[in-house]
Parts: sequence; structure tokens; C-alpha cells
Amino acid sequence: MWSLIEKNKNDIIYLSLLLFSVLIGPYYRKLKTVETKKWGGTILGLILIVIVSGYSAVHPVLSAFIGVLAIKLATIKYCHIVTFFFMFGYLFFFRLADKFGFSLSSGQTNLIEMIIVLRVVGVAFEMNGSWLAMAKAKKQNDELVKSVNIEDAGKKVEKDDEFLELINPDFIDLIHYSFSYIGLLTGPYYRYRTFNDYFYLPFSKQADCFGSTIYTLKSVPLYISLYLAFSHMCPLEYVLTEEHNNRSFLYRMMYPWVLFAAFRQRIYAGMTLAESVCTSAGLGAYPVAGKNRTGHGPTVGYSKLKEMSEDEAKSTEYDFITVESMEVWQCESVVTLRDSMKVWNKAVQYWVAMVVYKRFPIKPLKVHAALFVSVIWHGFHAGYFFCIYFCPFYLMAEDIYYKLYYKEATGMKKKIIGFIMWFLRSHSESYQAAAFLLLTFDRIWIYYSSVYFYWYGVWLVFLILGIIFNQIHKMNKSD
Repeated sequence: MWSLIEKNKNDIIYLSLLLFSVLIGPYYRKLKTVETKKWGGTILGLILIVIVSGYSAVHPVLSAFIGVLAIKLATIKYCHIVTFFFMFGYLFFFRLADKFGFSLSSGQTNLIEMIIVLRVVGVAFEMNGSWLAMAKAKKQNDELVKSVNIEDAGKKVEKDDEFLELINPDFIDLIHYSFSYIGLLTGPYYRYRTFNDYFYLPFSKQADCFGSTIYTLKSVPLYISLYLAFSHMCPLEYVLTEEHNNRSFLYRMMYPWVLFAAFRQRIYAGMTLAESVCTSAGLGAYPVAGKNRTGHGPTVGYSKLKEMSEDEAKSTEYDFITVESMEVWQCESVVTLRDSMKVWNKAVQYWVAMVVYKRFPIKPLKVHAALFVSVIWHGFHAGYFFCIYFCPFYLMAEDIYYKLYYKEATGMKKKIIGFIMWFLRSHSESYQAAAFLLLTFDRIWIYYSSVYFYWYGVWLVFLILGIIFNQIHKMNKSD
């Protein structure tokens, strides 16, 4: 028992701090003034960073300060580019600090630094995006702009799910956003607009924060218990042993299923606790009528929501989808890898889509740019490349079979094909996850060579057959 506690000491401390962040939420929510709330959240965030990181706290603190300074010193036209390269440059230095004569930080500090990168880069792109939107509004509404300033013109634009006004927070508000304790330890990512709405709109006061938190937390003990059971039953290091290599091929092939199951439970527990920090404090509460999306917030009627009175807010139904990272049941049950990717770590996927995919200027390279940034954000280990970069290749084959056999199927046929596709999707994820967990090339090679790299061969055969079947289908259809 004590050896298990010692082995997971850092995780236990991190878990305790997450629980503390959940418990303090109701008290934080009751702080009277906006300034008190902002400074309270920032000071608490800095304290958490120091507790988790010790001397290594200098990294997230310094990178955030310099990143915010870069935002304010660069013009709004270029602040997003400057900030992006600085923050990822610092992340590169942070991860390779031992090469420069400094000590490496803990994995928990790495998680905080990753969130800081998302926030600082994200707000820079948000500011630039609002500036572009306002410039477009100005161009389209010349007569209106002559009589009012650009911010007022933006408010009258009816595309109110994106940018209605110029987003240009001052230095101190950027610091508050960067260091707010809510979501700092392990996410979820949320926009500066969501952060600002928290203080100035009445939704957090009217939403059922306590009920939502209890509902979110109720599954955490199960996730933690399953994680401990799976990781004890099938430890990761076992795949590197001679005993494992002497097992049957079927055993070696299926071993990653348990490894990935343990990993998923750990992620579910962490992400669910992180969501609970938000719901407990009330951040991310928006009326259901806004058709809220993870990371983004309301997608329709945002201008009307901003004008909602206290009385109207009291009779409104709310949700916390804006800060929802995982759809656990969907992660376990969806048929395709494409759908699985949509419900896994949704807030970070939103960030990658908005910051990289939609803004990358070369259309044919958008997907590769998004994948590359996702990889280097996770880390520089070979395992991240093996895991993340294989997804598009699997999707090539999956999309063919989905359209040919599953999409139009009905009844029992659809269930059988769905189960087969679910099994293949789950198996592919488990195979890829082995690389993600083993991290280094030499360790990955040991495991993959023990199973003869079989899944790459299986995928290639599936793809070739899929292309042939698709061509035959097109020929039959044309006849």
C-alpha cells in the first residue's frame, strides 16, 4: 500500500490540489466585487503553481508574463504570430532545459505550462480575430462607421456567435486570465471572452453550480478505482520484458487494450475534476438557448444573452458545455475514430482548430499543421508522433468502409458492422496509445517489434481492399 502511495505521490498531491480547487469554488463565487474576484483567482493560481512546481514555478510565471508583454508590445495585427512563436519557443526551452544546464521540471509543472501556452496564445488569436472581424464590419458598414466608433459598429453586426466587439484587454486583465486558478492545473481551455463574461454577466449566480458539480464528480471514484486496478494488473513496463516477449502473439497484441484502458481512466478522472473546478466556481455557465460549444461558448444569440436582465437570468436553463472536455460514454462507444477524436479532450481540439487549422494560410497543409502543433504541444517524444500522426492514415481506410457499408445500413446489419468498426477503432487507438505511453523510440521499437508491427500491415491491407471495393461499387453504380 505504502509503495503504491509513494509511486503515485506526485499524482496524489496533484489530485488533492484539484479537489481543493473544487471545494473552494463556492467561496470564490461569493466574493463581492469583480476586482476582488480577479485578484483572488490570480493569487490562488500563483500559489497553486508554487506548491506544484517549487523553484520550477519560474517557468510558467515567466513565460506568461513575457507572453502577455509580447501581446501588448506587438500591434494587434501581428500579436498572435509573435506570441505563438514565443510561447512555443519557450515550451521548447522548458522541455529541453537540461540541455541548457537547468534541471527538468516535473510532469505536473509541464501540464501547467501547457495550459499557460493555450491561454496566452489563444487570447492573442482572439484579439487578432476580433480586430479582423471589426475591420470587415467597418468595410461593410461604411455609413454606420462614420457616425460611431468601430466597437459600436461591431455590436450591430448580427453574426453574434463569434466577434461582436473588439477584444483588447489591458495588461492586468491578461495576467488575471493567464493565472486564474480555474482550469490552471489541467484545463479545460476556455476563451478570454468566457473568462470576461464570468465576471460581468449574471449566469454564474443563477446556474445550479452545486448540482452540476456533484453530477460531474460522481463518476470520479469509479475512474480512479479502474485506473488503479488496470495499471496494477497490467503495468506499462511489462511490455519491455523478456517474459512479455515469450507470451503468445494474441496476448502481446491485446495487452495495449488494458494499457489504454488504464490511461483513459486516468484522463477521465483528471478531466472530470478539472471540469468540476469550473462548475464549482460557476465559470462556463451559459443559457442553453445559446447552443453552447466546448471552448467557444454560445454559438447563437450572444448579443441577446449579454443584454439579459437579472430577472430573465433567474428563469433561464443553463449548462456547462463550454467547459466540457470529455464525453466519456461517447469515447467508449462511438463507432469511428473520427467520432472518437471529436469527443476526446474537446477543449484542446477546439483550440487547435481555431488557432491552427482555421488560420493556417496553406489549405493543403492545414491538417498537417494542426497535427504538428498538437504533437509539439504534447511534447517532443517520438511516441507522440507515432500516435497522433497515424490517425489520418487510419481515417483514410475507415472513411471508405463507413460510406460503403455502415452509413446506409439498417437494423441488425448496421449493429454487426458497427461492432466490427468499433472493435477496429478501439484496437487502433490501443496500438497507437502504446507508443504514446512508451514515449521514446527505443522503447516503442521493443514493443512494436515484439508484435511485428502488424497493425501497419493490417491497415495497409484494409486500405487497398477498401479502394478496390470502392471502385467496384462506383462501377456497379454507374452500370
